[in-house]
Amino acid sequence: MSDELRIHEAYQRGDLAALKDLLGDPPDFPNCRSPQGIGEIILEYAIYWSPLLFIRRLLELGADVNYHDPAGFPSLMAALSTKRADKHELLALLLSFGAEVRQRGINDYTPLHYAAALDDVNAIELLLSYGADPNARTNIDDYATPLEEAENLKRAKAAQALRKFVSGSV
Repeated sequence: MSDELRIHEAYQRGDLAALKDLLGDPPDFPNCRSPQGIGEIILEYAIYWSPLLFIRRLLELGADVNYHDPAGFPSLMAALSTKRADKHELLALLLSFGAEVRQRGINDYTPLHYAAALDDVNAIELLLSYGADPNARTNIDDYATPLEEAENLKRAKAAQALRKFVSGSV
């Protein structure tokens, strides 16, 4: 079995000791880099592949919840992009550890823009409760707010949730 596969399986099992060992027990774990293609950013790879308790442990060990991802998927964006059954719990966990609700990612979206594009009302409400800016505009394309993005993409549930918030009836 290759080291890459062993690393991936350690993430999936949530086996912190095995992961550290496979990475050579780096002193800057969990903010060190993994091998290219195998979760270079440890927290990001865990968001996609690991149990929630493993992610919590990484955060407790000091994983940078506001890491920079050149591909445009900082922690909240990565969490939103998953198909995890516990996605909203994961978002809440990241936010509770200080994930920046205004950090930009793909398409110059904030996490609120991305949640609106996904028509994810639960994520929208959670992000707003942590201070997400409903008036933030992208700096590309249509320079849209999250509400405008939801309307442009015909995401009716998201648009309704954002309209309620902006009008103050939430």
